[in-house]
Amino acid sequence: MKDNAADDTVLERLEQALEGDKLPKAAKDYARHLVQRLSQPVRVSVLGNPGSGKSQLVNMFLGDHIVPEEASLPTTEYAWGEEPQMVITSIDGNAVKVHGADMSGISGSKAAFLRVEMPIEILKRINLLEVVTDGTAEELTSGVDWVVRRTDIALWCTQKFDEIEQDVWRRVPDSLKDHAFMVLTKADVLSSAQQLSARLASLETVVAEEFHSLFAVATLQAIHAKANATVDEALFHASGGAAVTSEVLRHAERGRRADFDSAHMFLARYQAEKSDGSAAQKTPPPTKPRIEPRVSKPAPVSKPVVAVATKPPVEPVREPKTPSVENVTLFTDAVRFLRRRGDTLAETAEGLGDGKASALIGNCVSAVEHLVDLFSQDESGCPVADAFIDELAEAQDMMVLMQVEDKDGPAADAVTLLLQLRRDMEMQLAA
Repeated sequence: MKDNAADDTVLERLEQALEGDKLPKAAKDYARHLVQRLSQPVRVSVLGNPGSGKSQLVNMFLGDHIVPEEASLPTTEYAWGEEPQMVITSIDGNAVKVHGADMSGISGSKAAFLRVEMPIEILKRINLLEVVTDGTAEELTSGVDWVVRRTDIALWCTQKFDEIEQDVWRRVPDSLKDHAFMVLTKADVLSSAQQLSARLASLETVVAEEFHSLFAVATLQAIHAKANATVDEALFHASGGAAVTSEVLRHAERGRRADFDSAHMFLARYQAEKSDGSAAQKTPPPTKPRIEPRVSKPAPVSKPVVAVATKPPVEPVREPKTPSVENVTLFTDAVRFLRRRGDTLAETAEGLGDGKASALIGNCVSAVEHLVDLFSQDESGCPVADAFIDELAEAQDMMVLMQVEDKDGPAADAVTLLLQLRRDMEMQLAA
């Protein structure tokens, strides 16, 4: 669902809807959530152990050596601002605004949090948050627990992703893992030591289970490629920087589009007025997903053979052959993803009715968004995959409306719809 022409008024219409008293409580909560999402850029968090290359990756996105080398900074957010300035928050919670973006004087201070605003174009689309810890498992765990509620896309910087990192990452909800990337930083160093290929191969399994995808980036080369007035495109691509940047921005754009689509559906559902004062057309509530019952056919009844006048045999009408799946890997990966996600959904569904409906539907929405992203990247030309995208888009729209309801019934329906999608994909594979 797209309504690009009305995107510039959707936020205003949401705020107008919140001012009235016509929305039920669950709908108001969801409207506030949409307002918050649409009022800020997509949030990208950079995580990992000290020395894993987080700051250099941030510098790569910013296009220059903004974060000082060997700087000892607190957790720092980088956001758009017309003029460079910093907001320094101390341990006791006091915030001080400082003109300019010179972070060298803050290094080593007792600041608890730093927000840096700069007129860098990419910050209009994403906010960057570098999460800083002392490297202990306790600190890393605490940092991850804090950031999962404040991020849309996660980048985990590492060179080997050891057992401690794996244990900490398991705490991340699946909904974020669908939008998380492992970034093997300092790829040039590993390549020089002839270890890059082996390291990438050793991480394939864990990436398939725990991340959306893996990128190897020579961050210093990437920064050098962008630091000049004219970007060295060849070097930027060779460093791996172009690939990870492009994918993060693509995910950010898709997430923002999904937020706008959800807002348009919400406004249509509750007949919120347009900017010209006319009422939007109401969207009917989602119908409950229907599962076709399995009906066993009765055994055929034997009939006596009767001699009849013979006629020329009639050629049986041949049914058109159902197109087969050409990209088997795509459908297999999608089914494996839904099976893995099913365990999490089952755990969330336990005790449904105890305020868990919203989380359950949200997980289902996230799962469908991941599948839409997976199938949208398919370039095999498989007609079955192309047709399935429409089914996924329809399921996504239905789940958005279910999310507005925030009740046990729609939550159960969302899980049922997700299971139907898995069954459809398994049938396509078996065809």
